[in-house]
Amino acid sequence: MKNYDFANITVRPFLKLSDVNNPYIFGETKHVINMCDYREPEVIELLHSKCATFDWFPTEEQPMDVNAILQAVAKLAEYDKDGSHIIVHCMGGNNRSRTVVEAFYFAKLGTHLEDEYKGYPNHLIYNCESGYLPPLKEMEILLSNIKCN
Repeated sequence: MKNYDFANITVRPFLKLSDVNNPYIFGETKHVINMCDYREPEVIELLHSKCATFDWFPTEEQPMDVNAILQAVAKLAEYDKDGSHIIVHCMGGNNRSRTVVEAFYFAKLGTHLEDEYKGYPNHLIYNCESGYLPPLKEMEILLSNIKCN
């Protein structure tokens, strides 16, 4: 699990029913963004009963669906405006979810978040340089077109 200072976002592994029912994990969360190719209907139902939104942008680990990443970043930009807590998750909370948050950071601030991953400055750069997303300059242009204010 990782919390970010620039927005009220937590990245974590796939949510289970016990996570959503745990106030220390779920707390005041208003939005959940799922980046893995699987979703749990019972978890979605519980989220809705707690008045939380659930957005699903399925993408594989490698290569990632650039449209899913961009749609998730646009949702983060929308949800970030009111300051409510957002959970972004994938299966392990290690790559896809962090890539989305780091892409949102770039879209919002125009610079890259430092979050070393496999010898690269962050997950977004790693995935671009590894060919799992478009080349970094192209990805930066796509992210710059998302309205974050």
